[in-house]
Amino acid sequence: MYKLTGLKMKAAESLFDTYKNNIPVFKSVFDGNCDGAVFVDNENAPTWAVLTTADYHTFVAGNHITKEVLDNILFNHVLAAQKEKQLIVFAPSESLQSLLGSVFIPRKGFIVPRKMFLFNHETYNKVGNWQEKMPDNAKIIILKEKFAPSCLNDGWAAKLMLEGICVSTAVSMAGGGYAEIGIETNPDFRGKGYATLAVLALIERLLHESLIPCWSSWPERKASQAVAQKVGFIPQPDVSVWVWEE
Repeated sequence: MYKLTGLKMKAAESLFDTYKNNIPVFKSVFDGNCDGAVFVDNENAPTWAVLTTADYHTFVAGNHITKEVLDNILFNHVLAAQKEKQLIVFAPSESLQSLLGSVFIPRKGFIVPRKMFLFNHETYNKVGNWQEKMPDNAKIIILKEKFAPSCLNDGWAAKLMLEGICVSTAVSMAGGGYAEIGIETNPDFRGKGYATLAVLALIERLLHESLIPCWSSWPERKASQAVAQKVGFIPQPDVSVWVWEE
């Protein structure tokens, strides 16, 4: 087993082409926008790979990885290097999902259905011009900002300012020509449509930069899912994510 970082990780990138979701999350590592590492069986021509990001997301890809090797990588290497003792692991195929089950179930791990959304230009265009919906005492600032502390490079962000106070922020993390969107709204200003306006402004910028907007959410984040559908995202089948917590 080898651990690759930096440009050496590119040797394993093609193994992740089978993924149809969460593309900007792992592509951001290959593109050098976010910190991470890849474990492989061969430095130059790997047949399997386990990619881990600094924000505790792990992706398994390829073929012929054994249960024993995967268990060792996840619990003796990935988990040992993290401050938070939690694993969140994705797989692109039924065979790899089954392999993860053989690792996680004996350790009392469980599956969480990650909510996935697909951006639809036609639906987005029907939403209308966000500038026309802005309150008179509000404005949106477009700038560069990190999606998360683990990101090495800034992504595009939109901040909705209300009388000089930032009440909602939409941020993005780019990778592979895609951009994952995240939102955060001041609790005192939720339910007023501010997050929707911030996201609409951010999407406009992302499209201008030739980035395809992406959205995913944990099942309990109902408000996030509602905003996604308001701005032009269409719900897709859930993705099963294996989770283990100490």
